[in-house]
Amino acid sequence: MKIKTLLYFAKKYLTAKWSLMSTLSILMISFGVITLIAVLSIMNGFHNTFRTKILETNTYHIIIQPSLSDQFSLTNIKSVLKKNKDIISVIPYFDGEGIIKSRWSTRGIIIKAFPEDVLQQDSGFKNEIKVPKGEFDLSEDDHILLGEELAREMGVFVGDFVSVLTFRGEDISFSQPAFKVFEVVGYFKTGYWEYDKNMAYISINTAYGLFGIEKKDLAIGVKINNISRVDKVVNWMKNNGLDNLYILTWVDMNRVLFEALQNEKVGIGFVVMLIIVSGAFNIIGSLVMTVMEKRKEIGILRALGAIPADITRIFVIDGFYIGILGSATGVFVGFFLTLNIEKIFSIFESIVNGIKNLVYVLYLMPKNASPLPRFEILSDSIYYLEGVPVEIHFWDVFIISILSIFISIIAAYYPAKKASLTKPIDTIRYE
Repeated sequence: MKIKTLLYFAKKYLTAKWSLMSTLSILMISFGVITLIAVLSIMNGFHNTFRTKILETNTYHIIIQPSLSDQFSLTNIKSVLKKNKDIISVIPYFDGEGIIKSRWSTRGIIIKAFPEDVLQQDSGFKNEIKVPKGEFDLSEDDHILLGEELAREMGVFVGDFVSVLTFRGEDISFSQPAFKVFEVVGYFKTGYWEYDKNMAYISINTAYGLFGIEKKDLAIGVKINNISRVDKVVNWMKNNGLDNLYILTWVDMNRVLFEALQNEKVGIGFVVMLIIVSGAFNIIGSLVMTVMEKRKEIGILRALGAIPADITRIFVIDGFYIGILGSATGVFVGFFLTLNIEKIFSIFESIVNGIKNLVYVLYLMPKNASPLPRFEILSDSIYYLEGVPVEIHFWDVFIISILSIFISIIAAYYPAKKASLTKPIDTIRYE
């Protein structure tokens, strides 16, 4: 039987008597595709925003650790790195620990030392770091910036003074304490709560005296144009005289965290895919009903010479049609919802808060109860987000669509096989 004929009968059987089961099949496939596109796009947005904030504000794409020998000076390393066009910034820095004391609180913190002009040298850091109050000024020896959460916990305002205690020397048993008073010139906000709660920034010149370090004790942070090329850049470094240095990449430093995020995406995607599988069962039911209703027509086709394989193909094509319709509808609606997710969240929050206000006015206010807290899907204070991050990846949408169509075809195989077993003689006898 020619392909045009097969397509004609497949379309005829699917649309001649459009059943509720067919509608449910398409809706389930569509709903699964919509959900997958929305969930994966939001997760992509969260993960990439999270990764960018960590890499740009708190670590680097490549880190060169201090060398135990004096063979490599900071100047020599910089001169080598400048030869690579993929490298966009080279920042010396130092990570130390200390105890900070304000008028109200005392606690341990991580102290990160930068060059005074770090904002000019590192555009990625400048774009991602936020300074809600004060200014990013490390030009003076006694200037310090505190993480916003740390400043709130310490009860410190811009212009206040804090004391910092550190210990000089590698061996704690022989180390000497160093004490310095700093003026808080600003708060910073990285977008990662743990850092904003436990970190402070000072200048490298201040760190020399505070920690008793020298230039050879500084680490070097390197940022490149494309983080996916990090292994190639590291190999280039080793082939250009830096092979004796201890070099780490952003993958090495954050492997467990980013693998966990990727596994989370795969796991949630698998769970949501079960919605599409549920739609596949509706396809089976829909086509089985079609086979039963079209038993007479199938028998006539067999009597006219259609072979069982032709009948199978007709109903597999029906499953293909359902998959195409469901996937196309799901992709269209999924794109629309995903690109407008922030407005949808806002409308949903307004509805929920309206209901809560109504409940408070009607039932709780007469009892002098406290107002109900405002409902927020994504609180700025928790997620550090100015909006809902969304990134739609073409390959995600492509794979979702192909899987949806494939599952639809697989689901159609059983009723298609059942239809192909129809015998003309039985149709004549019973119909």
